[in-house]
Amino acid sequence: MDFKILTTDIRVDLKEYLSHYLLQHPDAKIIIGCDSKNRDSQTIYGIVLVLYKEKKGGHVLYAKKRIPRVKERWSRLWHEVELSVELANHLLDVGLPRAEFIDLDLNPDPRFKSNDVVRAAVGLVESMGYKARTKPFSLCASYAADKVC
Repeated sequence: MDFKILTTDIRVDLKEYLSHYLLQHPDAKIIIGCDSKNRDSQTIYGIVLVLYKEKKGGHVLYAKKRIPRVKERWSRLWHEVELSVELANHLLDVGLPRAEFIDLDLNPDPRFKSNDVVRAAVGLVESMGYKARTKPFSLCASYAADKVC
């Protein structure tokens, strides 16, 4: 996937960029999130990697993935989780630090439709050794990834 800086849309080599950024900001935490939207005949996934510095905010890198429209909601939401875990695993594979959190754009409140995916999604994320956050604490997915979509 091609990643860009959110504020400038400049394309970056993810490993090189993160290595350099984390040397300059060793206190930065990596948070990953994903959101999706159906538009016309496509489903657009916005994958974000936020380099978060306590009380200073986050620096956002993003990628977009477009695929033929996913009509079934559960499948679309599950693919968000898969993309987030895939990115987190990629970081480890190239020798970068483990993501602090994987933010899931899912709501544990039974009044919301995404509730039926929460348990399986959190189970997958945690079984892979990551910490999962859901709404209302999943700001990376709920805001940054939503903006990208």
